Amino acid sequence: MGYNYQGIKEQSIELLCLNRFNDSRAFYEEHKEELKQGINMPMRQLVLDLSDLMSDIDDKIITDPVKSVARIYRDTRGRRSKIKYRENIWMFLRRYKHEYPGAPMYYFEFYPNYFDYGLGFFPLRAAQLDVFHHHILNNQARWLKLVKECEKAGFTFNTYAEYKKDRYPDAPKNLKKYLQAKSINFSYLSTDISYLDSTRIVDDLLTKFSAIRKMYDFMLEAYQIMLDEGLINIETR
Repeated sequence: MGYNYQGIKEQSIELLCLNRFNDSRAFYEEHKEELKQGINMPMRQLVLDLSDLMSDIDDKIITDPVKSVARIYRDTRGRRSKIKYRENIWMFLRRYKHEYPGAPMYYFEFYPNYFDYGLGFFPLRAAQLDVFHHHILNNQARWLKLVKECEKAGFTFNTYAEYKKDRYPDAPKNLKKYLQAKSINFSYLSTDISYLDSTRIVDDLLTKFSAIRKMYDFMLEAYQIMLDEGLINIETR
């Protein structure tokens, strides 16, 4: 099958790192076209190759190649770090963030020495997390089956933070780590960065994103409950 994706070469990633190291507008402008062709374009091509699948999974997911991919330069206003250029680039495949803030998302990201991809859900408020946790409790067998499907596809459950106190002391032990989690992330990680210079990565993303679409549906159900209960603050623009 023919893909738009032409690969991300190691020398392009090295240039991205060098650009961050210099953190210089002059250096960036000098190498802007190389970075565009070597980093921006293949990432956008990857979005195009995934767009049909994403639209089939959820027709509200944005698959605009420009909007879905991170920029190389950072907006440092209000940030502690004033480094202007990134060494890691990502794509988020999700619903429009202002209309559906905090909705579950598919993602792909690479750093100089590894890449990872998967499915994440990051509620920001305790009340939102309560809804998700109760959705698990109300659908225990289904949740555990979906977790096994994710693991079979090669994904690992992760969370960025946990509650220190056991909030559901009567819950089954095999659910505890999910109910203590403040974020939900099923991720696949590889240190074989050379893999990005091949359309095999497209094949893998299509296969593995398809394999976890039922978990996305589960997350989306919880998100819809949050919307129905007025727990999501919709941004107006």
